[in-house]
Amino acid sequence: MARLVSDSSVISHWHHSIESFQTSPLQFYAAVEQALRPREIPDISTSRVDWKEGGFLSARREYLRVQRGKLVFDVCAAPFGTGFFFSSWLTELPPTYGLLYAMLILLAGPVMLAIFVLEFGFLAGSFLALIGFSLLILVAGYVVRRGDLGVAAEDAILAIPIFGTLYERIFKPVTYYKMDTAMMFQSAVHAAVLEVVDQLISAKGIRAMSELERKPIMRGLYGR
Repeated sequence: MARLVSDSSVISHWHHSIESFQTSPLQFYAAVEQALRPREIPDISTSRVDWKEGGFLSARREYLRVQRGKLVFDVCAAPFGTGFFFSSWLTELPPTYGLLYAMLILLAGPVMLAIFVLEFGFLAGSFLALIGFSLLILVAGYVVRRGDLGVAAEDAILAIPIFGTLYERIFKPVTYYKMDTAMMFQSAVHAAVLEVVDQLISAKGIRAMSELERKPIMRGLYGR
């Protein structure tokens, strides 16, 4: 089951429906994956994820997921009545286990304080514990940002309330380059989806999509 996303995490959405048309969703997903390969988008992975159609007991719908870091493109192809629709959602994965990590860090602080106080006395121990804890956080942040502990470690840090925000501002600030690469990721994957849709409707002699129908609806990126 896919990780849930909130409405605030949606960056863009696109959809297109075709009347009196049917195709295989699985073949469509395979064709999109094939269309992605020549584009050589760095650091992406593809997988299949299931999203529920409604509530807890509702059926599941399989999507194609294209992921780059925390950004994911979930692509859907499904029949609807006598027609068929295609859609895609560009979202940012929400952090997980943030409160658990926060509790572990907050627990490490008192433990370090107790050790230093017992060793050096209250005033000197408190001062050294504060310096030591701050240095520990900075060194850990540097190691995580270098990638020595893997991508999952950075996701874990970013998930921690307060600490995640500080880490992002110090080690991973929002830059023009970060936003540009996010937009390039969106453009490349969306182009691959449109390429396959164009091939399908062209083969059936169906009217080509207009420029307006080809454009995704942007929800927001610059606040990230």
